[in-house]
Amino acid sequence: MSAGAVIAIAVGGTVLVAAAIVALVLWLRRSYDAKEQQSLTSLDEELTRRGWRYEENNDSYCSLYNQQNEFATQSLLQIFDPLSPYHLPPRAVSAKHIITGSHRGRPFLAATFVVDHKGERSPVRTIWVRTPGQGPALTVSRVARAQSRVRAGIGQRDLQSGNPDFDEQFEVSTGDGRFAQTVLTPQVTRFLLTDPRPFRSVMLLGANLDVGDPIDDHRDPAELIGALDLRCDLLDLVPRSAWA
Repeated sequence: MSAGAVIAIAVGGTVLVAAAIVALVLWLRRSYDAKEQQSLTSLDEELTRRGWRYEENNDSYCSLYNQQNEFATQSLLQIFDPLSPYHLPPRAVSAKHIITGSHRGRPFLAATFVVDHKGERSPVRTIWVRTPGQGPALTVSRVARAQSRVRAGIGQRDLQSGNPDFDEQFEVSTGDGRFAQTVLTPQVTRFLLTDPRPFRSVMLLGANLDVGDPIDDHRDPAELIGALDLRCDLLDLVPRSAWA
């Protein structure tokens, strides 16, 4: 086979692969646009029915995001050099796709923030449900059993709830142990252990609750309502005395 034929075959193959990639990208884009339009159409119906509000962009919500991060930093007693941007908490620089309203009697805010942290910007989805009052920052995160045992073995045990299964599967961080003990009742720890809905973490920041759950698009009412129900179900179990 001549060198020219080999080159022609190689070029032809490259063109075919490139065309296939372009076709795939266009198909994925059309599929995404169709799903997005369907979500927005369904959202419009829910906005009217539930009295919710949707804003495409509103950067004034960035101050709320940043205030909560600063509150969490202070509450968790994290010492940092204010002159070093590598130790400052993440800061929101813009907010889009904001939905506000009330669900099961609790105000909520769902939005996508563009967050600057250590010089890099990335989108962060947030679905906050208002708590009855403001408490110290508290995070509860799933950890691997092996990791929990290793940390305990080297003396880095976190706050213990008294439920061995929970203590082995979750890590608790807070600036106030008494608040954490009040929140993490047997009913709450049982819920976190047994609820089948997937989530990685629970965060109480100031007067809002968020959950690290896998939401693809919070503008899809089915996803948003499911996420709000998860947060409300959890808040229903927290004793009112926690907010005193």
